[in-house]
Amino acid sequence: MNIGTNKRMASEAVLYLRVSTPEQADPLNLKNQENGCRRLADLRSIVVAEVILGPGESGRRADRPSFVKLLSYCKAHRNRIGYVIVESLSRFARNVADQSSAISELRENDITLLSVAEPNVDNTAAGRMAAGVHGVFNQYFSDALSEKMKERSAASVRAGRWPWAAPIGFLNDLKQNNGANIKPDPLTASLVREAFELYATGMYTKIQVLKIITDKGLVTKRGQKLSAQTFDAILRKPIYAGWVYSSAVPEPVKGLHDPIVSQELFQTVRRLLSGRKLLSAPKRKHNPAFPLKHFVKCGTCGTPLTGGMNKGKLKYYAHYWCRNPGCRAVKVSKTVLESEFVEYLRTLRPDEGTVAEFPEIASKVWANRHADTTAMIKELRIRLEEQKMLKGKLLRAKLRGEVNQADYLQANSDFDNEIHAITQQLHAGHSQHGTIDAFLRFANLMLVDIAAAWQRAEIEERLRVQNFLFQGGIEYEKTQKFLNTANPTLFQQLRQLAHCEKVVGVPDGI
Repeated sequence: MNIGTNKRMASEAVLYLRVSTPEQADPLNLKNQENGCRRLADLRSIVVAEVILGPGESGRRADRPSFVKLLSYCKAHRNRIGYVIVESLSRFARNVADQSSAISELRENDITLLSVAEPNVDNTAAGRMAAGVHGVFNQYFSDALSEKMKERSAASVRAGRWPWAAPIGFLNDLKQNNGANIKPDPLTASLVREAFELYATGMYTKIQVLKIITDKGLVTKRGQKLSAQTFDAILRKPIYAGWVYSSAVPEPVKGLHDPIVSQELFQTVRRLLSGRKLLSAPKRKHNPAFPLKHFVKCGTCGTPLTGGMNKGKLKYYAHYWCRNPGCRAVKVSKTVLESEFVEYLRTLRPDEGTVAEFPEIASKVWANRHADTTAMIKELRIRLEEQKMLKGKLLRAKLRGEVNQADYLQANSDFDNEIHAITQQLHAGHSQHGTIDAFLRFANLMLVDIAAAWQRAEIEERLRVQNFLFQGGIEYEKTQKFLNTANPTLFQQLRQLAHCEKVVGVPDGI
């Protein structure tokens, strides 16, 4: 059999072993796979360099950790890895598109996939065709099994049974006389009930209730603390009021199991959840009363200062302070810090040469920055659409029953966080888009009297002045005052640009 004509002498191999469920991941099962792969390696005189395990990972997903690790490892060590050996192609992938894409990626790195069960698979035209045929059958059997499992699950739900692992507060039990297969967990059901009761009073937020029941010992099935998303899902699940449900069944069905909460209590909680404003007013990142918050850093530990009102004996006092509990080297009143900052700004003056060349410099800076920002916004929009598409795929996978609730909630939360972060970056990028006239007017004002510009500016403009002046903020030490040796000022950067015949790169913040 032709195993590739372009292989290097003494190429090494990676063995990839996988089972679909944690129950199948016993040492004997994986060991049998490994033994078969090693026999094939010995037969071809191939040295085994690495063994990568995928215990309890579905072959229908290309993003499974072990599969990603396999492809990354092969790419990183392509100079010595010549083969990936699997017990069968079904262990490698159960999706034709994923299988084809992964084999192509390996082939691009001059790596051949070998299968113990399918010896006719190699890098020849016939071998690639054979891999495709085997892949089609593997996906068919996987899809057929998935359909059968969905049909069985739907039938169980219609009969009032819960066909999956028991959720928090319940235990799986197949020996009940009434046909139910789950029952309230004597250790956790009372805590779940208390959570519903506390929230139903309307006196506690979800976070407060979550803290109370967490302190009392309610954890996930894996012994971890409940996340806010998981707790929110608990309060919304009809199973706790005695109902079972499935995406394949149009309406919830009265379950055979004993409920943990009454229908009335569940409805009360549902009304409260529906009645709350889901989108509360976003917390302002920049408080106009404390413009130097997060911008000025502690000169001792480098932690950005926070700001707020501290209560004295008779009234509240505005202060900035180091928020690092292990430091606290800086604590200064708002009036003092901001006055000292203004005085520091007054010491900043551009040289005459910089002033004379400023219009040309500013025009070049504007052109470069505008182009960079436009490219950044385009890239962010692409990333945003990708994240939204992946989130949609995750939801569809959840509805098909391919993702369990805990994994779905965690992954969905990750997507939400990433989408929020990209959106914030887009807002920041759009805020940099203006007109060159506005840019020049603002920059000229800074050159004439930067301290006055900062004092007269609104909060957003103050932040722009600060960021124009000091890339990455400025440090403050109570005896030496402002320390800026690590960050060149705007004028220093302008002087550098003034001596360049061409603006090659634009410093951040200009």
